[in-house]
Amino acid sequence: MILTETISRLVQAALVISVLAVLGGCTSVPPQAAATTSGPRSILAPVTESISELREQFVDLPPPNGTGNRLDHWHDRLYIGMQNLIERTDQKFADDCLRPLPTPAAPFRLGVDSLVVEDGEMALNASVDLDVLLELPNIEKRLRLFITNDDVQESPGEQGRRSNLRAGLRLPAFRALDFDVGLRADFPDAAFMSLRWQRDYSHGDLHVQPFAKLYLQTGDGLGFVSGLTFDRWQDRWLLRSSSYANWRKDRAATEWTQTMLVANISEIIRFARYGPIVRGRDLAGGVGLQLLASGVRISTTDTYELSVFAKQPTRKRWLYWRVTPLVRWQRDNNWRAEPGLYVGAEALFWRLATQ
Repeated sequence: MILTETISRLVQAALVISVLAVLGGCTSVPPQAAATTSGPRSILAPVTESISELREQFVDLPPPNGTGNRLDHWHDRLYIGMQNLIERTDQKFADDCLRPLPTPAAPFRLGVDSLVVEDGEMALNASVDLDVLLELPNIEKRLRLFITNDDVQESPGEQGRRSNLRAGLRLPAFRALDFDVGLRADFPDAAFMSLRWQRDYSHGDLHVQPFAKLYLQTGDGLGFVSGLTFDRWQDRWLLRSSSYANWRKDRAATEWTQTMLVANISEIIRFARYGPIVRGRDLAGGVGLQLLASGVRISTTDTYELSVFAKQPTRKRWLYWRVTPLVRWQRDNNWRAEPGLYVGAEALFWRLATQ
């Protein structure tokens, strides 16, 4: 019943958005390519040249001079080293009778979050956030390999909490649908598959991003995830409402999260994942205030959270720092205020830093 109602609501929302697209001149673009008509600039993973061309550019770069240039140099060495590994893996599967196809460069993102204060006391609990999306044309032209430690449900989760690393294959099943199949690092009880849909619709300064995912995972079983995010821009000011719901058959219940956010920012880092959007982790170059509510069932609220976040680029435009003080109230703790503080950094390996 819950799954039927969730699908029905999602279909109704999609119909409303489609009508707006026809009547209001609304355009639909993939989330990786969406950009705002006013306000901050979108930081997109670039469509780069082949890895061989990228390697030639790196060889032609002058030697580093100074601390800042050395940091850029080590960024590029790690980036090129990753690309070389991807290229060798892909070209091993090339047809011996044909010239191997050029392997596109694979942008990746690496972040670290650390819990410094928990419930008013000093703590240290670091977590790593990783996203890689590879195109391997010599294995299969339509095949993509992804590596991430985001969970299958793409849940907003608790601030700073990440799941086990997982890797899989991604195939475009139908228009705007992706089919994923793969394994988590805690194999053997870790196989998963999913059918995913996410779009970004724009109409002036209003942006709507619906999301849906049907998944099957060993241990958790069958589930259905849906979400809807509304962004309203006024220059650099953003007002955002994000909804997330996760129905699991084994629990016969729907976990949910709702956030309201206001922020003044200059950049949006496009992840093409839904969970970070709910948490506001795609926003950079400014500060924001977020109120979150969540529950393990639709009929109950189990957590409230109020947070202030600041995320800014360093002089190295590929490196960001983030600070998030927050207060959390949970039903299990009799709604006692639990202050916390998270600090973190995020590096984008999307292009050569020394170009």
